[in-house]
Amino acid sequence: MRIIGKIVRQAEMVRRVTVPAICSFAIALVTLIAAAAPARAGTFSLTAEIDPARQYHTATLLPSGKVLVAGGYGSGGVGWLIDCQLYDPEKGEFGLTGRLTTRRDAHTATLLPNGKVLVAGGEEVNEGGFSVLLASAELYDPGSGLFANTGSMITGRELHTATLLSNGKVLIAGGEDAKGYAVTRSELYDSGIGAFTPTGSLSVGRYGHTATMLANGEVLIAGGERIDEDGFDIALASAEIYNPSTGRFTPTGSMRSARKHHTATLLHDGRVLVAGGEDNNGHALESAEVYNPGSGAFQTVGRMMAAHDSHTATLLGDGRVLIAGGFSGASGVTAAAELFDPAGNRFEGTGSMHIAREFFTATLMSDGRVLMVGGFGFNASSGFDLVGPCEIYSP
Repeated sequence: MRIIGKIVRQAEMVRRVTVPAICSFAIALVTLIAAAAPARAGTFSLTAEIDPARQYHTATLLPSGKVLVAGGYGSGGVGWLIDCQLYDPEKGEFGLTGRLTTRRDAHTATLLPNGKVLVAGGEEVNEGGFSVLLASAELYDPGSGLFANTGSMITGRELHTATLLSNGKVLIAGGEDAKGYAVTRSELYDSGIGAFTPTGSLSVGRYGHTATMLANGEVLIAGGERIDEDGFDIALASAEIYNPSTGRFTPTGSMRSARKHHTATLLHDGRVLVAGGEDNNGHALESAEVYNPGSGAFQTVGRMMAAHDSHTATLLGDGRVLIAGGFSGASGVTAAAELFDPAGNRFEGTGSMHIAREFFTATLMSDGRVLMVGGFGFNASSGFDLVGPCEIYSP
């Protein structure tokens, strides 16, 4: 059955951590020096700190070039967050903006064609201290800096996906429901009417999966997890395709490895890179594979230089993919990063982050750099905790 609440999640994260033998003062000194150094290609540099620190938030690039960081689970006993902040890349700092109408984490945030941001679903805690899955949704207006409620989803869910379709609608797929089961029901948000309507159902309920819009406008749903007949979480290798024209999901080729909490990135050549994640034995994966829409099949590509689970993957302007952070097996939460080169189907080294982190966001900004915000990792002031200092990758 469903594992309820962030207390259990935090306990699991602490269990996964391997504490390095290094003092906080030394880390703080390295951080200070790194912040003052000029950025070089292929390196990370520290930028402003977000307060409170958070995980399970969202980060969305706005047309203005600023990045909207919404909600999440905050540090210092704050819990589920209602506050939102804007990162200004020109000033290199965060500033407050309007507050969510509902505290939430593990939600989705989608930039709509009209410039507004749809925030949907997720989890909050009620007055009794129990976690509640949300069906509510709201819109952020960059012009006013305010959030306003919009129509609610048909099904409350977290750990789902939200994909902007070529017709301007948003596909909400999968997720975990209030009883801890994987959701099969999917729905569409129409900004023209401000409402959600049902669409086809997944052939397999799943959460912790990925959803990637292909060049032809269809959406690849891959992997994730669900509860089996014996009540255990199992990782999935299956994949399926959503066709916006018919509103139906159909199975496609399965991945070579079952995986959850992985990443999926559309490459410039139309293929999809699926990397890392966690297998059925709880092991972080080094393996990666690519999906070919033409054949409907996955093919194994070169292994990553390190295992990554609950990491980020960002398509850079030159077509390479930046893989960063996450959980890396025996070494625990990692700061390691690497690049996937689609020309040779291989991974290559790049600079590491200054702070090891997982459950964070990575946002490609208008100038081609990548902003890393939040997550759970090593904080120089308090050891392993939620991470406030943010950093930027310069390709």
